[in-house]
Amino acid sequence: MKVMLIILGIAGVAAIAVVAGCRMLAGRSTEATVALTAKIPGKVAVVYYSQSKVGNTATVAKWIARHTGGELVPIEAVEAYPDAYGDTLKAAEKDMENGGTRAIKSVPPLDSYDMVFIGSPIWYGTYAPPVAEFFKTHSFAGKTVVPFCTHGGGGAGRYFMDVRKACPAATVKEGLAIRGSNQIERRLGTGVTVHHTEDDVVNWLNAVF
Repeated sequence: MKVMLIILGIAGVAAIAVVAGCRMLAGRSTEATVALTAKIPGKVAVVYYSQSKVGNTATVAKWIARHTGGELVPIEAVEAYPDAYGDTLKAAEKDMENGGTRAIKSVPPLDSYDMVFIGSPIWYGTYAPPVAEFFKTHSFAGKTVVPFCTHGGGGAGRYFMDVRKACPAATVKEGLAIRGSNQIERRLGTGVTVHHTEDDVVNWLNAVF
């Protein structure tokens, strides 16, 4: 009987600790505490592709738009990738074997924008196939392009270099790579807010502009 009570007591403490941890995570503030001193010139668009339900790249895009006054421009695949992470990677690998792109829904012309932030998750060391299709269908001549990306721990890979190659007639600024979430974190419903806050975006903007 005593053993059972001890076991129940330990389980109860563990459960309380888990709940408390979840509450701490849910209540964590990600709002910027650093002042933006950068002067962002011209009209800004924040173009991004975000695949996971956690919305890592979308979250960073919203942070950038909030501090630059940019207009959010999502890239959406005509045929969405599967929800399961492993299935997504398999589908993306097939896309890359078949030309490296995936058809996207219409994205409006960016002629009226002076600066374009472009964000993508890192898949196989570079931008996702829908972003590759976006690069094929839009011109960035004479514009300032600012890349950003999210990753699961492997870094930006070739992303920044590949963006420069895709925009040879643009001025490409120093990019931002933010740790997003791995498979376990996705299952727990956590993402960029676990590792990063808007301060990371503001510090980057202050350094680049």
